[in-house]
Amino acid sequence: MRILLKTVLIALVSAALIGAPVMAAPSPARAPSAPLGVVVQADNAKVGTDITYGGATVYDGDRLQTPDGGNLRLRLGAEQMMLRQSSIALLHAIPNGFSANLGAGSVVISSAAGQTFELYADGATVSPASAEPVSGQITMVSPKELILTSTRGVLKVAMLEEVRTVEAGSSYRMEVETEAAEPAPVPPGPAPQTTKPTAHNHFLLIAIPAIAAVTGIVIWRALVSPDK
Repeated sequence: MRILLKTVLIALVSAALIGAPVMAAPSPARAPSAPLGVVVQADNAKVGTDITYGGATVYDGDRLQTPDGGNLRLRLGAEQMMLRQSSIALLHAIPNGFSANLGAGSVVISSAAGQTFELYADGATVSPASAEPVSGQITMVSPKELILTSTRGVLKVAMLEEVRTVEAGSSYRMEVETEAAEPAPVPPGPAPQTTKPTAHNHFLLIAIPAIAAVTGIVIWRALVSPDK
């Protein structure tokens, strides 16, 4: 009996010792997002929910925000992006570049040769028209109006199947228009069929020659400042 009890006791202690490390091991954490770039300059700006600083790393999926009077400048590989004051953008990685969803405010973007970006705003996608370097600024005025400026290279603006370009040295006001919804035609037949109205957006580009030169100088200074 004593031998049996001793055997059982040894077995219980051994099981506890074996199980202890497993119980103490922390559960695996969610894999962090991939690094996408670095903060070059920050003035009262946030990455995620934290105030950021020069030298901080930015990651795929980070939310960028600048309050009134703030600014944030990033180096994303060979490309750069600057958020001006009162701006919000959500950052993601894409092949050979990055994408940003502009929620408010204004961004300055510069791409290198062979690199690209996609800027989503007001239902439109703004990107380089070719593999050549591009620099420009996109400002969200309202949910249906953007200001687009190119200072180097050609910007491509696309919405659904509609595509336009903004040449270097030019500025445009982009107005998004929604066509009135119309019911789809009802096919002939003995019984009426329910149809849903259809509508889609399109946009107009209106040249703004008076501000193109001034905006170009401001963008150029922002991207080639001494702390680059």
